[in-house]
Amino acid sequence: MNVDWLAQLSAPIRRDLYFALQRLAGSRIGPIWREFLAWEKLAPGDLDRAVGSRLGQLLDTAIAVSPYYRALGLTRRPRETSTSFLSRFPVLTREILRERFTDIVAEPLRPEITSPDAVSRRRYDWIVVKTGGTTGNPTTVVHDRVQRDWGRATRLFSARQCGHPLGTRYFKLWGSEQDLLQTQMKLHLRVQHSLLGDLPLNAFRAKEADLRRHHSTLLAHPEIDSMMAYVDAAVSLAHFIEQKNLPRPRLRTIMACAGTVTPEWRAVLERVFSSEVFDKYGSRECCDMACECPAHRGLHVNSPNVFVEVVNDRDEACPPGQTGRILITMLNNHGFPMVRYQIGDLGQWAKPGVCPCGCAWPRLQSLEGRADEMLLTEDGTLLSSVFVRHFVGVSLNRQIIRQWQLEQTGRQEFTFRFVAERAEGLEDNLARLKDSFQLALGRGARIEMSRVPGIPPSPSGKQRWIINRVGHPAAPAR
Repeated sequence: MNVDWLAQLSAPIRRDLYFALQRLAGSRIGPIWREFLAWEKLAPGDLDRAVGSRLGQLLDTAIAVSPYYRALGLTRRPRETSTSFLSRFPVLTREILRERFTDIVAEPLRPEITSPDAVSRRRYDWIVVKTGGTTGNPTTVVHDRVQRDWGRATRLFSARQCGHPLGTRYFKLWGSEQDLLQTQMKLHLRVQHSLLGDLPLNAFRAKEADLRRHHSTLLAHPEIDSMMAYVDAAVSLAHFIEQKNLPRPRLRTIMACAGTVTPEWRAVLERVFSSEVFDKYGSRECCDMACECPAHRGLHVNSPNVFVEVVNDRDEACPPGQTGRILITMLNNHGFPMVRYQIGDLGQWAKPGVCPCGCAWPRLQSLEGRADEMLLTEDGTLLSSVFVRHFVGVSLNRQIIRQWQLEQTGRQEFTFRFVAERAEGLEDNLARLKDSFQLALGRGARIEMSRVPGIPPSPSGKQRWIINRVGHPAAPAR
């Protein structure tokens, strides 16, 4: 059944139909969306009280209904704040999620959720969510029906922040193949996407023919001036357009997702598409967690739905400007409490204070990439993937090498895979690049330069630029 005509309806009609469809399915996204927007107007003191209350309720529920958290033996002390109580909870790792999955599930749902493959029998209820598996080992969590609606609200809010509120049509340069196949196969999902207004472009494929097809689609729809995209896929498309001297589509806004938006990448997207670029931070298991606003002073944490910590190797809070590990506590997912979940990313806080946009929600100053993408150098320190991407991008400038990947396979063993754009100047470029790597990684580093016909994306459809197969030094003793 063809439902593409729905996307041609006016924005107000599609907004009303979207909420009506969700209500018929059993969702409460309408009132939750209104509550979400009300939080945006809270003054700093009111925001702190609202967050403290919601965090306290989540922690109390976790101890009461989840066997895993009950077994920790934690009790809240008299007059102890919610944030202080939270700090006494252990970090929740992916390994714990895999090993203790059914113990984390809230007791009212345990008869139904007996494994990571469980499926609800009701039309709109809890759902098992699996990560894209970028690192090759997907993580499984559960979103109860309330969390599903809050997750939808975070996505609607991010889109509004990035200049294409519900009802505005936009290009969606996205993986994974699973998502796109579901969009094609299931009627209710095709209806939903038509009402949301996205025009999908498959980021899972990035051969020249695919990039030309994406470019043609952008030019064929001048009425659409916004794009939501994997940032690496958008940058690859921008470089392709630039290198081939193709007509440049003009986009008003780009929501850049699923990767670190470096200054160089932001500049490329702004230059090629004449677009304002917004950085968004999200994941399958935690939904949208933070997003830039038009002031571009950092990424606002979605305070109604998540509580974010940035901690050092001793799990102590990092001050603004200091990079640390990001821990996520889901505030509305009482059916599967996720407290201090170590998502695997690194970041740092912006200085506290109300943003020029007027929103008091805390802001992440920057995201420094995934912890499993930090390279171990000769002297035992960690080298940020952001830094590597910076000097590779500046050194190569995408003129000779079109695509690359750096993998650490041993303590001092590295493989640099690359796809050459042309042979002229390649040997000199590789020599300079190898010398730069050795300056950063140590003179004892052994670096294999491997020319390949292509670099396939991970199973989730994302391009992995940096891979660490060795791991990191153990954290300091407590």
